[in-house]
Amino acid sequence: MVKPLKILIVEDQFVEANHLRLMLKKAGHSVIGMARSVSDAKYYIAQDRPELALLDIFLSGKETGIDLAEILKNENIPFIYLSANSNEEVLNKAKLTHPQGFLVKPFREKDLLIAIEIAEYHQQHGIESSIRKELLFQKQLKSIVRKNGTWDDRVLNIITSLQSLISFDLVMAVFHIDNKLTSRVLGYARTGLHEYQRIGIEELQNITALKESEINELRNKSKVETEATFYNDQDFIKVCDKTPIKKMIATSMNMKSNLMLPVPLSLSENGGLFLSFFSRQADNYNKNHLTLCERLQEPLIYAIENLISYDKKLDKKETSSENSIANKNIKNLGFESIVGKSPALLKIFDHILQVAPADTTVLITGESGTGKESIAHSIKELSTRNNQPFVKINCSALAQGLIESELFGHEKGSFTGAAEKRIGKFEQANNGTLFLDEIGDMPLEMQAKLLRAIQEKEIERVGGNVSIKVNVRIIAATNCNLEKEVADGRFRLDLYYRLNVFPIQLPPLRERKEDIGLLARHFIAVYSSKTRKNVTEISESALKSLLSYQWPGNIRELENLIERSILLAKTDTIEHIPLPAFEEAKINNKSNDWYFKTIQENEREHIINVLEKCNGRIRGTGGASEILGLPPTTLASRMQKLGIKRSHF
Repeated sequence: MVKPLKILIVEDQFVEANHLRLMLKKAGHSVIGMARSVSDAKYYIAQDRPELALLDIFLSGKETGIDLAEILKNENIPFIYLSANSNEEVLNKAKLTHPQGFLVKPFREKDLLIAIEIAEYHQQHGIESSIRKELLFQKQLKSIVRKNGTWDDRVLNIITSLQSLISFDLVMAVFHIDNKLTSRVLGYARTGLHEYQRIGIEELQNITALKESEINELRNKSKVETEATFYNDQDFIKVCDKTPIKKMIATSMNMKSNLMLPVPLSLSENGGLFLSFFSRQADNYNKNHLTLCERLQEPLIYAIENLISYDKKLDKKETSSENSIANKNIKNLGFESIVGKSPALLKIFDHILQVAPADTTVLITGESGTGKESIAHSIKELSTRNNQPFVKINCSALAQGLIESELFGHEKGSFTGAAEKRIGKFEQANNGTLFLDEIGDMPLEMQAKLLRAIQEKEIERVGGNVSIKVNVRIIAATNCNLEKEVADGRFRLDLYYRLNVFPIQLPPLRERKEDIGLLARHFIAVYSSKTRKNVTEISESALKSLLSYQWPGNIRELENLIERSILLAKTDTIEHIPLPAFEEAKINNKSNDWYFKTIQENEREHIINVLEKCNGRIRGTGGASEILGLPPTTLASRMQKLGIKRSHF
């Protein structure tokens, strides 16, 4: 049971608010007030800061619960939404406020208490996780100061240690002494999970095609912020117009947001080190980064001043060591099944490293074929449960009547055909990880049972009457748009919020084309070995066709095409990729006024037409499976093979 909390109820219906108050009082919590509007809630917060808020979305007055959520978030007060509304627009707005939970009215007293327990756990876990990461960073700084090595190496060590706290694609470190720029400019661009490219004046010249004098002129014209600040999206564009050196970096390296972290040094009057973090994501930084920068200043000042004291040859020209971390090929432990170095994928790696050590529930979303199972496997490998069971279940491949038995097991004789007792996936995964693939295809009636199993950490076998405790970490995945499924009444809102604790959105292959060459060569090596054919290369024209294709089937489609290409290859080099006929015609700019569709194309078009008529519904009366005369599981499998996504309907 969670410790007693001071809770604020924000609900404009007195009967419902009072019912909540009685349930909370019975459980040992104290209610500091029952607010009917946002203004009432502000009053209670000012009088006695709550430890948790239960928040209805629609309230008396012009302001909504979502408006109040922004205030609660800034005050670091956790909150749980209470609502019967599942409108997609409202849900999208609510999601952006990052609530600790969502309860759908009506709900049981037990559901409420478990939701509060989960919210408190995640609030504390988030704080403790941040503290652990910052303490580890400080420990790493002390170790860096004591190590020998070039100045560049030690700055790089500091920067790589910061990566777990501040994500970036490029960081520039610049010294100001007596408010004047020094010639020392050092930066690092992230090129892999543990790989960084040194960016000095010479490298900037190569990237920008500018002379050193021109770069220095841009630097001298640029004002350096003396306080921690961040710029996202349009604000970044505006500051680039005023800061020529930032505009140069943004234009030449495709950066879209920036965070400034000044480190004032007492050894040099009016001097300091200025760390400028850049990201290719337009909204990478927020107010939390500013408070983090304040906490990081003191340990960074300690580290930099000790490095200056240790390095008596600070003003001498230094060369980068060949043994620099930037040049080491460090194995991507835990990510062996994932290939690529694109910024989008590196961001995914960072998310995995953050969430894997915790027991937090993870929801992996993305189109079919983007590698969701590989991501789930990496999370398991990097977790404390890496030596425990990893149990997988495909929710879309199970007959509707067998899902409950598959998940929770059944007792002997519990239904026709149950000749013996069966242990379900939850029990098989005890103390380990359960991967629920294609969770969006789970029938609605099973979703409530799954939610209770996850929240209460106990199950009952079908036909049994004994509760069985299970300790399972949940990782779920789907290619559906779950928010649309919720809005359309096909997915429970409370289950969505219970699974969506730590979302990881996988980009489609067409949005990470930098990885296509690496993936192609990886699959060439794999399937050359499997087929025992000596195929080792891919021609430039073949690679160009891969880069021009839009990849509706993503990585799975690329893998299949490479395997087929190896089988067709007559030399050690793949000269041609057997892309779908219509797409290849478009790539080669050939006439496509008429062509014969393949059987596969006709089948795909027919299924899409039926799904459009059924509004994407597969099961039930009038569903696509009934019209097409196929079992739902067979249709789901056929859709996956043809690259048809339910989220499109």
